[in-house]
Amino acid sequence: MTAIRFIACDLDGTLLTDNKDILTLTFNSLMEAQKRGIRLILASGRNSAMIAPYAEQLQLDRYGGYMVGCNGQHIIDAQRGDRIDNALMDVETSARLFAFAKKHHLQFLAEYTRGFYVYVPKSMFPIKILVSYLKQRHKLKKKHHADYSVLGGFMMSPDSFVSSISKPADIKEECIKIGITHFPKIIELALEKMDAELKEQLNIMHVTSYWVDIMPKGIDKSVAIEQILVKNGVGFDSLLAFGDAHNDMGMICKAGIGIAMGNAMEAIKQNADQITESNEDNGIGLVVDRLLKVIF
Repeated sequence: MTAIRFIACDLDGTLLTDNKDILTLTFNSLMEAQKRGIRLILASGRNSAMIAPYAEQLQLDRYGGYMVGCNGQHIIDAQRGDRIDNALMDVETSARLFAFAKKHHLQFLAEYTRGFYVYVPKSMFPIKILVSYLKQRHKLKKKHHADYSVLGGFMMSPDSFVSSISKPADIKEECIKIGITHFPKIIELALEKMDAELKEQLNIMHVTSYWVDIMPKGIDKSVAIEQILVKNGVGFDSLLAFGDAHNDMGMICKAGIGIAMGNAMEAIKQNADQITESNEDNGIGLVVDRLLKVIF
């Protein structure tokens, strides 16, 4: 077997506990792996600003690690600070997706370079109240200069625009990533009705039972990870990958060793080489410790 040179970890539901922190045992195992020359890739649906605190905690800058943000839309070399951006979703496709979400009464959140487009249907009135509160809070935070935490580790820049939209024409910039959410059954039924031509242009990934991430076709974590591996002169056979949701499927399937967390979606478990313990039970650390015993 080719030596493992890189370890890729999803964040939410994988590296992070439900409290959004890294277990001490997991942290120690990953630090030991880095000290022995294995480099880390933190690959998340989150943007790089939201990945950065964990990258700093794990000292990716010292050990030559990488951040893969927004499901592969961008890559950051933590040591050099270099950034690579992959394809965005064009305005027309983004607008068509919003029209679909509005027609089916789905909440819509699109991230673009300068901020966010937000739509909350009347049927989700409590969420509408929360969004209004967050927008008011964001106005106050614009007086400051540092990124700040919103909810569940979600980070916002005070310079970001947060635009409530009501019609497709309100989307005027290419989108990095689009999220839709509602009760699981409602999302499933809606997606079944999506126009085939539109669906063909998209990479639709269930992150949780109630949240779906949508990217341009051909963009996912595995695409970005392949760019990193090629740059470093190795292939997927040198990668150990951990994940729990549909947006991890590409890297789990392509990695030399693909590991599903104990709490992973069933589809991920079925496509993984191994299943470890959950994110709450040091699932990553147990595998990494066994790996280090075998190769060193």
